[in-house]
Amino acid sequence: MQEVKSSLVKSIGYNPLTEQLSVVLHTAPTTVFNYDGVSRATLNNFKSADSKGQFFNSKIRGRFPTSKSVI
Repeated sequence: MQEVKSSLVKSIGYNPLTEQLSVVLHTAPTTVFNYDGVSRATLNNFKSADSKGQFFNSKIRGRFPTSKSVI
């Protein structure tokens, strides 16, 4: 997991073998949200977005199969 500068997103991680994006939000700091089928291009766009929270809400949240786990 890599911490990012965002008021919504605390950290992100990515497994290129499974194309699974993991996201921890500041609003749920003990929960990891896992999004399946996220391409590396989407990850790169997410990481380079000026507003990670806005990108997350418009391009990731609700658009990919999701599971969550507690850390």
